[in-house]
Amino acid sequence: MIKYLAQAGPTHPKHGGGLTCANAQFPIHPLLSFIVHYSIVIPIIFLVHDLFFIPKAASSVDLVQYEETTIHRQTYISRFLFIYTVILFTTRCASSFNAGRLRQHAVMYELTWLCNSTLLMGSITFGVFDDGISTNWLFRRRPLIATACCIGVSIDQVLWYVDLVGYMVSGKFLVGVMKYLTWPQTLWIDRLTCTHHLWTMPLFICASNNELGLDSFKLSVCIVTIKVCLSRWLTPHCIQATKSKDEGGSGGAAETNSDPQIYRYLNVNLCHELWRDITFSFLQISQDKPPGWLYLWRLLWRWQLFNYLVFVGILSPLSRIGLASFL
Repeated sequence: MIKYLAQAGPTHPKHGGGLTCANAQFPIHPLLSFIVHYSIVIPIIFLVHDLFFIPKAASSVDLVQYEETTIHRQTYISRFLFIYTVILFTTRCASSFNAGRLRQHAVMYELTWLCNSTLLMGSITFGVFDDGISTNWLFRRRPLIATACCIGVSIDQVLWYVDLVGYMVSGKFLVGVMKYLTWPQTLWIDRLTCTHHLWTMPLFICASNNELGLDSFKLSVCIVTIKVCLSRWLTPHCIQATKSKDEGGSGGAAETNSDPQIYRYLNVNLCHELWRDITFSFLQISQDKPPGWLYLWRLLWRWQLFNYLVFVGILSPLSRIGLASFL
């Protein structure tokens, strides 16, 4: 099972790759990867939180005695996040049924992106299932985890603002994190359900009630590291179809990466390379084709550094001035 779960390259049939004329298979590996990914991420993060961060704040079942208005605000926001997450997950899966074999396999991998996980984790840890009576360990309110996830995606989502403003002013994506919205492989439902990149940070700050302290950043380091390493293990760099000689191909990899029926870019959580639309030379960390462990080291310390700069320069100041009071 461990061997089967490990990603086996872009053209492997279990990822949806291989001959274009082959019969479509049920996406067993993507589904198992999705289940395994979240089955590992959620309990590990919850355990790390409970073992290393609760004693610093409180050891009670309720973690922290928040004022009533804060609990109500977090509950309302968690319900919104839960509904939005369900809509995002279900519509993207439903849209894959008639979108070709590569999309059918890719969608479950793509739902493990940290930005998508942040929505799910936020809904749970802000208390969507916490009625204040139940002692269920899994559904306990843990707002520190939500804020840590927010910090984990912060550099990406700040760059979304840069790209959005740049596109509105000049018609160009200045960085490239939003450019995938123009790719042929991006369906209209993906564009419709990408708005969370713009409102996740302000919404989480609103719900946090001054929770964005240094502990949130420390926990975000753990979250990002786990997510990236799991993605490297479970998901291929891309999914590549091949054409047989009867179809006019050579039996090898297809020559184009513009046809979504032949090629689909994944690179979930940047686990294989820097996002391909980001072309700044000083950010390139895989041009020398380093071994996996070295690439992950280069990626993770840079990701954490940029997140820390956003945390110190933007998120922490905004949380201290009480963003919720303006909303």
